[in-house]
Amino acid sequence: MNSIRHTLKAAAAIAIVVCAATAAFAVTGDDVLNRMQDTFSIGGADSGEGILLSIAVVNQYASGITTDYNLAVAAETVVDPNRPADADETSHALMYFVGGDDEGMIFLLSTPEAKSEKSRMWLYISSFGLTKELVSDEDQSGNFAGSTLTYADIAGASDMRDDYSATILREETLTLGSEERPVWVLELTPRAGVDVEYARVVLWVDKAENLFLRLEGYDASGVETKEILVASLGTFEERRIPEVMVGRDLQTGDVSTITLSGMRRPAGGLAESVFDSANLGSFAPGTYGF
Repeated sequence: MNSIRHTLKAAAAIAIVVCAATAAFAVTGDDVLNRMQDTFSIGGADSGEGILLSIAVVNQYASGITTDYNLAVAAETVVDPNRPADADETSHALMYFVGGDDEGMIFLLSTPEAKSEKSRMWLYISSFGLTKELVSDEDQSGNFAGSTLTYADIAGASDMRDDYSATILREETLTLGSEERPVWVLELTPRAGVDVEYARVVLWVDKAENLFLRLEGYDASGVETKEILVASLGTFEERRIPEVMVGRDLQTGDVSTITLSGMRRPAGGLAESVFDSANLGSFAPGTYGF
């Protein structure tokens, strides 16, 4: 009998030690957000060869009007072998408007390695041959391709960990089409002294892929104003990627559906000059098979 008691006590002691060790290494909301941001790096943090894809944007406005845009996208993560393991990589994304009245317009996004620096954005207006950097809040709040997403929304995905602190609200399963995806549900609150679009963000992050699958943005009064959902996932180089996303402006009732397709690696990579804001007028999508 005594030996049984000793065994139970020993088992209990081991369980306490194991639980304590597990708690010491428990994942935090900021950990999950960091993993998501690292996954966000276009092309992957271990690849500097770049990536090409096409994006279709369909906007359905509450007024009944529908618009659509097609974009050719070239993106790259700049790999620095001397970069500390916990530092960000510099990444660039160039989005060229194909067809229609906006033919040749380009949106360029550059996310610097330094955490102290914000993403920079430029808009090239082909009809005027003019490149404008989007610096002011008014410029960045403009609608990207007429969609429910602003330029700041596009850039904000890469700045989120600099602007917000994250806590884990819960774990649950999110249904995407025929898939059941285990997720972390995070609550994001602005860091002190940071000017952000949302006073509160609720974010669903896929546990296996570290991808954001759903976002809800709230204003200072607690009203939800924006919702972004990943409706389906695709696969590229054995990694899951967003394939269809739906954005809703809950104040206007407008809905945008964004579809990614044709993801591939560029033969020979992408020259650094492609992402120089001074060279946007010379970008030729046909060079890359668009």
